[in-house]
Amino acid sequence: MTALFTVVSLVGAKSGGAQERGGFLATSLSYSERMLDRQEDVTNKVAIALRARHSGQLGSNRVTFGGRFLGAVIHETTNTPGKFPILSRLPPTHTSGTSDTYSVINDITLMATATTPLLMALVQGEYTEVEYPGQNDIQLRKAWLAVGDLVRSPFYIAVGRKSVNFGNFASYAPFTHTHNSHYFWSQSKDPLIEIGYITDRTELALTIIRNHRGNRVISSPKNDGRYTNYALNATHRLTLANGMALKLGAGFLRGTIYDSVIAHHPPGTGIDRGWNGAWDVNATLSGERFDLMAEFAQTTDRWPATDHRVSALTVQGRYRGAFLDRPAVYSLSASQGRQGGSGTEWEVMSQVILGMEVAVAKNVRLGAEYLFNDGFVPLILPRRTGDASVRSHSVILGAKLTF
Repeated sequence: MTALFTVVSLVGAKSGGAQERGGFLATSLSYSERMLDRQEDVTNKVAIALRARHSGQLGSNRVTFGGRFLGAVIHETTNTPGKFPILSRLPPTHTSGTSDTYSVINDITLMATATTPLLMALVQGEYTEVEYPGQNDIQLRKAWLAVGDLVRSPFYIAVGRKSVNFGNFASYAPFTHTHNSHYFWSQSKDPLIEIGYITDRTELALTIIRNHRGNRVISSPKNDGRYTNYALNATHRLTLANGMALKLGAGFLRGTIYDSVIAHHPPGTGIDRGWNGAWDVNATLSGERFDLMAEFAQTTDRWPATDHRVSALTVQGRYRGAFLDRPAVYSLSASQGRQGGSGTEWEVMSQVILGMEVAVAKNVRLGAEYLFNDGFVPLILPRRTGDASVRSHSVILGAKLTF
């Protein structure tokens, strides 16, 4: 813990100068903070990049580099040995005992964005200590090419590996995801095709997805390599009185992992599989110092593994203030995932997060979370592993360093 904050202090002390650098090779802190953030702006990274070039933030005929380190110290207690239901953690992070304290590198990420007047290309790689079993700790997570110029036209097309433009899935907590992102945040493994439309207030996207098992959530009945899976997503921002704004969003994904009686989310053909899509609606009310957000997502049909539709609900808010004269964000997030019938051990799990994040230097943020989790329902073999009696408490202290 002492070593972690020593590193933070040293980096913060060295980065008090300008972070925005021009020329053919450049850096942009404000751009990196949005593109490398997994808590907010989760699904619309292409739109963020195109808008950044349009505003002059990235410039043209330039390669912009960025990076991020995210590390945390976690303390957890549970009333049931070996069952810690905190989201954003993957087995076998902790599998025994009733308490645990450990440090973890969530990710060390490097990104490069190349821009010309009409083309944008992004490559993003990362090292992580919370990779899914069987994955490498060093991964190429994003690699895409976008064709479009918002000065000439609001339309664009992007091809490559990226998050699917479906849903919102923002989390106002510094580190931990919501049930909506845990259940429905979709990431491609094979190249996908995204066709979109962007204005000052509106974003529309159609994504054409290959019929293969994705990195997260994406799947199809046969996984035959054809491009018949797809997603639709739309957001629109309304200007209200007193400087407030309301952003409304809705989306649909045709093929998800909730399509088989085998709850291993297999990459093969599975058993008795059929298309099981998901839909999502979300709304965000924003003022000068606050945001309030709600999101609901649900599968179109029952998940054969639990004989019940899978759904997730998130309600959260945050306030932008100060802590010891430093900019700070205070947040409260509540979310719930449901995938079983009433009274079953795998019916539901809930989470409440109280969070605070402080900007201690231009490119350094320190965060703290308290989490309460009710219910334990892994999405692998939920009928066997679900336990409705589990209660856990967690405290997370961590740091984000960005350039």
